[in-house]
Amino acid sequence: MFERRTDLSRLLAVAETGGIGMAADRSNVTQPTLTRDIARLEARLGGRLFERLPDGVRLTALGATAVRHARRILRETEDAERAIGAARSGRTGVYRITATPPWAETVLTAAAARFREAFPAVELQIESAPRAEGLRRLSVGDCDLHCGGIDTNEALPGFLRRERFLDLTAGIVAWRSHPLLNGRFDPAELARYPWIDFDWPATAPPESLGPSLTSVLEQLTDSAPAHIVTVLRFGAAGLFALARGPWLAWLSIEHLRRLPGQLVRPLPVDVGRFRYRSGFVVRRSAEDLPPFRAFVRMVRDTALGRSS
Repeated sequence: MFERRTDLSRLLAVAETGGIGMAADRSNVTQPTLTRDIARLEARLGGRLFERLPDGVRLTALGATAVRHARRILRETEDAERAIGAARSGRTGVYRITATPPWAETVLTAAAARFREAFPAVELQIESAPRAEGLRRLSVGDCDLHCGGIDTNEALPGFLRRERFLDLTAGIVAWRSHPLLNGRFDPAELARYPWIDFDWPATAPPESLGPSLTSVLEQLTDSAPAHIVTVLRFGAAGLFALARGPWLAWLSIEHLRRLPGQLVRPLPVDVGRFRYRSGFVVRRSAEDLPPFRAFVRMVRDTALGRSS
C-alpha cells in the first residue's frame, strides 16, 4: 500500500492544506512531482483519493480512509523510532538475565544496583537458572546473558560469546550452625542429611564435563551405608532454606562468602571439592547497545571485586 514514508507525509500534506500547491511547498517538492505521487497512490489503492475542485481538492470516502490509516501508521512509526532510539541510547529498554543462584544473589544483585544508578529507565529481568537452562534460553532468544556455572568449553552457536574470567571452588556447604560444623566428623555422616539441588532441572553432565551434585551424592552413597533420600530442588530461594536448616548443598564457596552475615559456610571436607573456571555467556546482538555493554562490564567488575 504505502511503499515509503513520503507516501504518508505527502498524502497528509494534501489532505491538511486542501491543495496541491501548498502541499508541495510544505513537502519541499514541485507541484508536478506531488501530482505524480498522488496519482501513483491512487493507482495502487484502486480509486480516487481526492476530488479536484476549482480552488483545491477535497477528500473522497476512499481518501478519508487512507488518510486516517496514514496518520496512525506515521504516528506508530514515529513512536517506534523514539522507543528504539531511547533503548539504543540507554534511556529505556528491557534486558533478560539468567544466573546460577550464587551469582544471582551476590554478583547480579550488586551489579544491578550500580546499573540502576546509571540507567534508571532500563529494566532488568533477572531469573535464577542452572547453566544448562541458561544456555538453552540464550540459544532460543529468551534471554540476553547467563552468568555462572561450570564452563565446560562446550561448542556455542556463533551468535553467542563466552567469557571465562573467574576461578572458583565448588564444595559442600551448610548453615553456619549445622551440627557438622561443630567439630570433626566422619565424611560418611554427610549421607545422613537432606540436600538442596540448585542445578535442577538440568541433567547431570557427563564425567568428562566436570562434576555435579549427582556425582557428589553418588560418591557419598558408594562410601556410606546410609542412602540419601531427600533432595530439595530449588532456585535462588534455596539459599534461604539452606541458611536456616539441616540441609547440605554443593555450591561455589567464594560466592557464599559475599552473602550478608555469612550464614552459609563450607564444610571442612575434601569430598566434592572441585576447582573450576566460570564467567558468563552473552548474545552478541545485545552487545550492540551501549547500556547492555555497560551492564556486562559491571557484572565482570563486580565478580572480580573491582569497584569500577
